[in-house]
Parts: sequence; C-alpha cells; structure tokens
Amino acid sequence: MHREPAPRSPHLPVRPAWLAQVAEAAREPALPIIDAHHHLWDRPGQRYLFDEYQADIDQGGHHVLATVYVQCRSMFDLQRAEAFRSVGEVQFAAGVAARSASGLYGPTRMNAAIIAGADLRLGERVAPVLEEMLERAGPRLRGVRNTTAWHADPRLLTNPNPPPAGVLSETAFLQGARCLARHGLLLEVWAYHSQLDEVLALATRLPEQPIVLNHLGGPLGAGPYQGQRDAVFSDWAGKLRRLARCANVSLKLGGLGMQVSGFDLHQQPLPPTSAQLAALWRPYILHGIDCFGAQRCLFESNFPVDKGMYGYAVLWNAFKRLTEGFSPFERAHLFSQTAAALYRISLPPQREHTP
Repeated sequence: MHREPAPRSPHLPVRPAWLAQVAEAAREPALPIIDAHHHLWDRPGQRYLFDEYQADIDQGGHHVLATVYVQCRSMFDLQRAEAFRSVGEVQFAAGVAARSASGLYGPTRMNAAIIAGADLRLGERVAPVLEEMLERAGPRLRGVRNTTAWHADPRLLTNPNPPPAGVLSETAFLQGARCLARHGLLLEVWAYHSQLDEVLALATRLPEQPIVLNHLGGPLGAGPYQGQRDAVFSDWAGKLRRLARCANVSLKLGGLGMQVSGFDLHQQPLPPTSAQLAALWRPYILHGIDCFGAQRCLFESNFPVDKGMYGYAVLWNAFKRLTEGFSPFERAHLFSQTAAALYRISLPPQREHTP
C-alpha cells in the first residue's frame, strides 16, 4: 500500500489506557454543541477516522449537533498536480460528511462544514483550485486554512510539514486570500502568539474578509518560553486585545493541549479532570471571551491532536465549568450559535436549555 512519506509527528501519542483512568459523565448533557475544529487522519500509529471520532462523541455523552473539519494534509490525491492534491482531502471530508448525514450512525452531523487546504501562496492561481473544491464538497466548503504557525526555535513545532517564516506577510498569500471573498469563504489562521502582529496586519489589510483565529492565538509555553508563563500571558493578552478591535476576526477557544502550550499534562501519572483543566485555562479562556465577546468566540476540541493530554468528555466538561457564570445567551453562542453563523450550519430548533 502506497502512503505519502510521513514526517515525524509533533503530536503526542494517544494512550487509551492512561486516559481511561479518569472518567467523567457529561455535565449539562442537553447543552447543544458544535465542535468547531477537529481533524481526521490515518497516519502511522495515529489512526483517527470516522469511527474513532464518533466513538469519542458517543462515549463523551455531550450533545454534539455538528462538527467542523479542518485541513490537516489528510488523504491528498498524489496523482494530481501539486496545487490540486489537496482537493483529495476535500473529497475525503465530504465523503465522511455524507456518511454521517445518512443518520445511520447517530444524530451528530460530522463534517457539516469543511475548511480546506488550498495553497493561498499561489495568489490568483488558487482560483481554479477553489472552484474545484467547491464542486467536490458542495455546500459544505466554508473556508481555507494554510500552514502558517512558525517559530525560529525548532522545538516549537505543531505541523509535520512546517511552513517557512513570514507566510502571513507574503504578497502572494494576500492575493490568494483576496480570492476567498469571491466564493464566500472564510480565512482560518493558526499562528503563535509571537506572530499575532502579522495576523493583525493581515486583518487590517483585508477588512471585509472574515478571519477565524485558531487555538486562542497560540500562547506558547515550551522551548524558550518555558518558565515564562506570566510574561507570555502579558504579551499574548495585549496582542489579542488589539486584534479583537478588528471586527472581521473571530476566535476559537481551545487547542491548549498541544505540547507548545507547555502545560505538559501528559507527563502526569493521571490525566487531568475537567476541574483541573478549568483552573489551568481560566485566565486564557476568559480573556479571549472578554476581548472578542461571546458572539465572536467558539469552542473547539482540536481532536485528535489534544487527545494526547485529555479525553473528549473531560474537555467539554471543562468548557462548561468555565462558563457556568455566563448568561444562557452567551453560552448558546460560545457552544454552538457563533459556529453555526460563521460556518452557515443550519441547526434544528432547540428547546431553551436550562442547566
């Protein structure tokens, strides 16, 4: 069987026996959720496809209405020209969505929205790639994300195929990003906190382009930032506040289970509980919401990447703990309605949720 050569993975291995040591029932199991960011892939030692993700959703016990698939260089079509290889990922994600939409596997609409990986550095030449992706994915294609998270320190790596420096500032990337609006597509951006000035410059130059910043803007806690959490928080918090003034930017809340965040929960004898996660993350999550407001914030699992540090049920319980003091209006947006609006996901009528 032929596989694309697999670089060394920067993601933590998933250890089911370790995760099984902490089991939690879903808090507020009727609260509607859209998981706004996840991946599916089949990599050496890291299989996470429909069945694995569906099992996490089912066993977690949370009311996950729909999910948003985000590009991860999965199932590329290696028989195509380089620029069109990522069309294969869109076809794959759309096939998973169709399987889920059959209703045979439960009520969750997996991959109800798809974020593709068209290379925006092609500039205007990305247009035919986008057009074919729209043909293959139908109405589910909602945006594009490129590999852009970069740091000079090689220890700060979150992608098996790291980008060069400064992609977000390239003229060609900007030209490619301008093609998205013609097709009603979002621009998703994954950048570390050290790159947030570049994200701000991009958002300022594209004021009409909706941008979704992934993973809380990447506050780093590993490599040269280890032991510098207070200084990093101050720097990240100020940059995030300035970025929030751009009305075209929304913020995904999550992704703190990556090694670059520096929490190192995987090194503990037991996986964390939701109470422990809520205590660790409270300053970050609450600052993000304070900056952007509930109507521009949305929760994400970032699974299976973050599964190396905690389970699915525990993660959503932590988010629910963190928002216990919020109004029903705010919580509805944070858990589902902001994502539904951004990704144009039609939600079934919901009864008013009461904790």
